[in-house]
Amino acid sequence: MYDRRLDAIIAASDTGSFAQAARRLHISTPAVAKQVTTFEREYGLTIFDRSRSGVTPTQAGAQFIGDARSLVSESNEIIRRTRQRMHQHAAPVRLGISILRPARRILDLWQRSGQPGIRLELVSMPDDSTSIQDIITHLGEDIDVIATAFVPDHWTGICGTLPLSYEPLCLAVPRGNPLSRRASLTIDDLTDERIRILQRGNGTDDIARDLLERNPGITLVDIERYDLDLFNECAESGDLLISKPMWDGVHPQLVNVPVDWPEPVGMQYGLLYPLSPAPQVAAFVDRIASLNRRFADR
Repeated sequence: MYDRRLDAIIAASDTGSFAQAARRLHISTPAVAKQVTTFEREYGLTIFDRSRSGVTPTQAGAQFIGDARSLVSESNEIIRRTRQRMHQHAAPVRLGISILRPARRILDLWQRSGQPGIRLELVSMPDDSTSIQDIITHLGEDIDVIATAFVPDHWTGICGTLPLSYEPLCLAVPRGNPLSRRASLTIDDLTDERIRILQRGNGTDDIARDLLERNPGITLVDIERYDLDLFNECAESGDLLISKPMWDGVHPQLVNVPVDWPEPVGMQYGLLYPLSPAPQVAAFVDRIASLNRRFADR
């Protein structure tokens, strides 16, 4: 409905820099700069004054950005109303699923007590990091809800969050390693092991990294993202991998083993959904929250 480059322009205005806008949109800084620059050139506009300290809207640019916000808001509302009219009798809730985000817990809850009037539709999505970030940023367009582990504050202003349970980080251990048969592991148990972990700058993993670095006998190997190829590599190489309970059973040659961390190291597990969800999506989120409370008490 509108030029997607407006998202980059609005984010740059809100944050004052292309780098901060990139973090908000979960794309690279060069990608944001390119989107803004090509838009300006295409329409003969100067929306921002650029400096080493960041970007500032020009006088005309500030007025343009205000109009752009209205355009984006109205476009989203038009799509929402049209979808509601098209599916007013059987509006589906599109739950995104993938190998690394199978949504088993959500589906288990839903099967225990269905909700009349809500039709759940499963939509396949990729596990590529960039694609997933883009899907989350545009929830409500092709996919309405995603079940995953997350840090709630990370998505403030991007999407809604429904925490359902605490997800402590654990270790995926190759079955050939004796540690895979342990009930739990301590940091001392990991001496002489190679552990793959997200490179520094990734929140919860940074806490785990700081704790693991206390043991000089552990070799930490940086990774950029999680995908199925990474699980295959660990199974073949014998490396351990920082994992989450929701990934239990993702790879047949890797076993999730809990870690007795000296302090809490984990995330929340639950739902991500649009900031302004359609009625059936809001009803689905409310129903999952109710089911979770009911069965968590048993």
